[in-house]
Amino acid sequence: MIIEEPRHFLMLFRTKQELLVDKITQKLGMRSGTFTEAEFRSLGIMASFVADEVFFQVDRSFFVQNLNLLKGLCYSSNKMEIVSRILIEPGVFGPVTSWNETTLSLLGRFIFFLSVDTLQDISQPLMTVGRIEKLFLSQHRWEHGDVGVLCSNTNDRTTVFNKQQFVLQYFLGFLKLTLSSPTPMVPTCEILRTTAPSAWPSNSLSSMSTSAFSNCLELMGQDPYLASYQSSEVLKKVKKIYGPVSNFSQSVISQLGGILKELTAEELSLLRLTEQRSIGALGVVSTWNSMQLTTLFTTVLNSMKKSPSQLDSSTLVALGYIICGAKTTDIRSFNNIEFSKAVLWLGRLKLACSEEQMTALVELLTNSLVFGLMSSWNTDVFIEIGILAAGLPDMAMSALVEGQIKGISPNAISIIPPGKFAVVFSPNQISMFTYEQAVAVTTQQAAALSDVQNTALALVLSPDIVQGAKSPGEKSLASPLSHSPLCLILGPLMLLIIQFCPDA
Repeated sequence: MIIEEPRHFLMLFRTKQELLVDKITQKLGMRSGTFTEAEFRSLGIMASFVADEVFFQVDRSFFVQNLNLLKGLCYSSNKMEIVSRILIEPGVFGPVTSWNETTLSLLGRFIFFLSVDTLQDISQPLMTVGRIEKLFLSQHRWEHGDVGVLCSNTNDRTTVFNKQQFVLQYFLGFLKLTLSSPTPMVPTCEILRTTAPSAWPSNSLSSMSTSAFSNCLELMGQDPYLASYQSSEVLKKVKKIYGPVSNFSQSVISQLGGILKELTAEELSLLRLTEQRSIGALGVVSTWNSMQLTTLFTTVLNSMKKSPSQLDSSTLVALGYIICGAKTTDIRSFNNIEFSKAVLWLGRLKLACSEEQMTALVELLTNSLVFGLMSSWNTDVFIEIGILAAGLPDMAMSALVEGQIKGISPNAISIIPPGKFAVVFSPNQISMFTYEQAVAVTTQQAAALSDVQNTALALVLSPDIVQGAKSPGEKSLASPLSHSPLCLILGPLMLLIIQFCPDA
């Protein structure tokens, strides 16, 4: 089931993935000896989720002969480090000082698993701009492939990006400039597209020709790894080209996106946010501070010459995170119907609203023309409103029944204030949490719970996810799933996954 359709497995929390695979490897006796080709292939996408000590025992011959298969898998930071150690073993590819162009071509994105110290030992002449572009493309293709898009651990991706940035800046000479060094390379827009703006020094970006810089402005604005100092340099160049902030067109604003975080609140108030494309480009940015959010919401109203009650659903959707810049009194004046049309999108965001703002937002949905009384909301309503469920008043939250609790998103669970969390959820309600909801409980929330509440939480988090499963050899499963021992394990395990996380 997982082998043929790995999507659901990849969508599970990392902890649950590892627990599930650990149980499988225990049942199949894979915890000692060589991790053979047959065992590796039988696990499919799960092969890279085995325990570290198991993965390190992977058959080296299989490893070398099946690099394309291995490069397509999902790796944690620990597994990346193990892969890097395997790569430089004498019987695999040996020390990097002996590597050639063929080696680099074969390894592709695995290059970014190597440590910084090891990377510096790669022969400098091999690492041309063209070679670096190919390595970046290898990682880019994986990130946008079926596995990469779901292997989305932020810390792991940041680890890889840091290596990418180092490779580019080290081998193109940016990290060892001297008075006798040649003029640092200035990237073209095409090179930025195959690498990433954030991988380049800020002065390289600001040294680009006006036309190249303008053509790549949107690429820079959408780069999630662009640092504050890089964004500041980009903004300086933008102001030289387009003039003061008040002159920025809707097109320029929509291209800059998150780069505008570097503007002061006063500068943000000078923006003309009259179109949904410019509002939306800022609304998807999650890292505004509270003062910037307040300024942006006011700027939108002033630019559109509208009151909060006149905002339609499409504008509310475009506002996104900026919705938290609205005063509680403004929120209460939103049109209930228009807001209900936008809630499916807004509920997916991890909004940084205050408790009072969240309560005001969720109360908009109690209108008889929307969802009605909170006590009548079913699982589907809670799924639809997403994170806004965190805004339920104490009395309403403490009265939730199992069907309603199951619909609360993990994100909503995680932002409920610790004091409120401890008051509203009884041990019995906590025992109704799904595994994903329990994992989302923060350290601060858990610290506020009583011993009885924490016991209920611990029971949900119990790693024994296969407790009560039928024996894999029972006759009821043996006939249809008799092709391999793995199938006999996956049947009952997947039934339990569905039971413990019905939304997966």
